[in-house]
Amino acid sequence: MESLYLTVILFSIIGGLGATVLRLPPLIGFLGAGFATSAVGITEIPFLDVLAELGVTVLLFTIGLKLNPRDIAQPRVIGTAAGHAVTNTAAFAAMFGLLGLLPLAALTGLDVKALIYVGIAASFSSTVFVMSQLDDSNRGDSVVGRIALGVLVLQDIMAVGVLVFSTGKAPAPWALALPLLLLMRPLVKRMPDRMFRTELLVLTGIGIALGAYSLFELANVSGSLGSLIAGIILSGHPVADRFSDALISVRELLLVAFFIEIGLGGLPDAGGFLVAGVLAVLLALKAVIFVAFLQRMGLSNRTSALAGLTLANYSEFGLIVISVGVANGSLASSWTSIMAIAVAASFIVGSVVMAKEDRILPWLMRFIPEVPEERLIPDERPVQIRHADALVLGMGRVGAGVYRRLSDTYGKRVYGIEFDESRIEELRRRGKKIISGDVTDLELWRRIELDCEPELFVLALPAHRDGMTLVKAIREHYPNAVIASTTLARENKRALLAGGADVAVYLYQGAGEELADQAMTAVMAPPSPEAGAREPQG
Repeated sequence: MESLYLTVILFSIIGGLGATVLRLPPLIGFLGAGFATSAVGITEIPFLDVLAELGVTVLLFTIGLKLNPRDIAQPRVIGTAAGHAVTNTAAFAAMFGLLGLLPLAALTGLDVKALIYVGIAASFSSTVFVMSQLDDSNRGDSVVGRIALGVLVLQDIMAVGVLVFSTGKAPAPWALALPLLLLMRPLVKRMPDRMFRTELLVLTGIGIALGAYSLFELANVSGSLGSLIAGIILSGHPVADRFSDALISVRELLLVAFFIEIGLGGLPDAGGFLVAGVLAVLLALKAVIFVAFLQRMGLSNRTSALAGLTLANYSEFGLIVISVGVANGSLASSWTSIMAIAVAASFIVGSVVMAKEDRILPWLMRFIPEVPEERLIPDERPVQIRHADALVLGMGRVGAGVYRRLSDTYGKRVYGIEFDESRIEELRRRGKKIISGDVTDLELWRRIELDCEPELFVLALPAHRDGMTLVKAIREHYPNAVIASTTLARENKRALLAGGADVAVYLYQGAGEELADQAMTAVMAPPSPEAGAREPQG
């Protein structure tokens, strides 16, 4: 048994490193590790299914910790999730009905019920994969991230209904009272905040997630949904952020088991690979349906396209739906491995697309019709900024410090730009002038209307790539403005200065106040003789 686990661990390490070298998420390598493990004859690993289920449970719990119930209840989220589910199911069922004319064993004999199973399975998007992508791109709290997470949560709820209907396993009568648990949220927010030890946070967090899982399972409802709701209940409490931070490493380790388990299903035959390839190609159709509904809900072209691409993948719930169809005889047994390959392929395609989004989005948006301004939701309409001396891009702790120093000490008229809605509400309550938007979103800069050129732009962003891109864009449009930026790595400081920034401050040597002071020094310094260029500082 020890050699079995050692084999899996070695395959996982090799797969994870290989994916990293190819600039793909490690989870792609873990999927490959599962297929490799199956190829050497290991088709069952004791307790792996338990670890995989625990990984999904902890993941959904941590999602709930950062989820605002209002994000789920928004009409644009409900309309997109419901409309996409129905349209995608019908479109994929019709498509595979036509493909049934091909001489492929997996496609022959598909009746209406089987086609509906395939359509429903293909309509779900992967919570695990999308969360990983949003974390990597730092978009979890952006408009795209909130919409994607809201849609995923509603898809999870719909998946519960589909599985109940398919298996004939009716929820217990008292399950109708489970939604009332959300009424505990205001009470939980008032509970004492006395938990700080990491080991206690991990143990308690997993205990709460498992307790909620067990409660929902007793009611014949998906336990994973219970762990999600437990996280939502705790989301208003100060300990929620500490729970989330403490559980990250544990969650990622457990999810390795989830991806290996998918790969253990083995590989299909040549015909099965062809069908999986068709499903991979149809990801484009899935993305188009998402984009169409998001636009109908009043979102801009770029937001719709980015959210559609983010959600264009297949889900672990799709595998479960297919397995139910196989179990009741509606689908051939080969469909389990076909869907596993399709899920893996969708993760690879999604990773490549999001890595190349800077090139793909401009090309894609040429084919998406413009949404009239009057149909856009407020957050997507033009933003007018009047008499701004300085713009602070990113209103975290450093950005807030810059804002405060520029406004209070130097008397500047300052606007901040931030994408985290909870943070925006807090800052606005404190009297700050905050614009809602993602500063890395080119659509935002097209929406911003300035009546005069600000003398200072301050970039308080975590990602070096974002900083370099923005420095270049700002310098092109505002050649006389001072640009000041933070950096998390010493080696990036010289690159920012060479790329057009006037001030670059290594974050762990300076704070918001130092950045503001150096920026104002650059503002007040006389320009050098060479074509009005400024002398870089820092």
